[in-house]
Amino acid sequence: MLQALISGLAVSAHAAPFSAGLGVSTLGIGANAGYKINNSFKVRVAGNYFKHNKSVNNGDFTYKGKLRMFTLGALGDWHFLENGFRVTGGLMYNGNQLNVDATPSNSHTYNGTTYTPQQIGTVKGRLNFRRIAPYLGVGFDSGHESASGFSFNADLGVLFQGKVRGKVKSISGTLSNNATAVENVKEDVVKAANKKKLLQYYPVIAVGVSYKF
Repeated sequence: MLQALISGLAVSAHAAPFSAGLGVSTLGIGANAGYKINNSFKVRVAGNYFKHNKSVNNGDFTYKGKLRMFTLGALGDWHFLENGFRVTGGLMYNGNQLNVDATPSNSHTYNGTTYTPQQIGTVKGRLNFRRIAPYLGVGFDSGHESASGFSFNADLGVLFQGKVRGKVKSISGTLSNNATAVENVKEDVVKAANKKKLLQYYPVIAVGVSYKF
């Protein structure tokens, strides 16, 4: 009886080890912790973070952007062949956002009204997305069948961020107190951002290492 119990515990330990890992991805620098339920299923929590500042001039606007990427997710891995290959799905808290200061070089027309650079001045705004975003992807974990030790993992998936949501905090030009002008600028900025499908369906490419114990 005792030998059978010990054997059972050993099998359980092999079937459901804990793991912790680090990696890099298009979502930023990440860390995760996992629990292997059996050879077919594993659950993980994962977080990613990244910040980047950049200035761009495209001829129409000078942009000063502050990108902040932050996601925290609960994920489930289905190892359908009971080996390293997996299909992953889950939900992520999506704190990704872009703060932008944009200064126009030319006149622009918003909702049928033309505004000069002097009327607009510098536009201060923020773009963000739905707070809870689904994730779906495929991947590989080289150590899925091992009881302990280091392993390599890679993933390819999509974070469904949805349509861009925008807010113009202020414009500094002569129409800075004109609510209609502020709203027209916001609608144009959001409309332009939503033409970028890569923002709505954000591609996730990730590589990392983990340790099972």
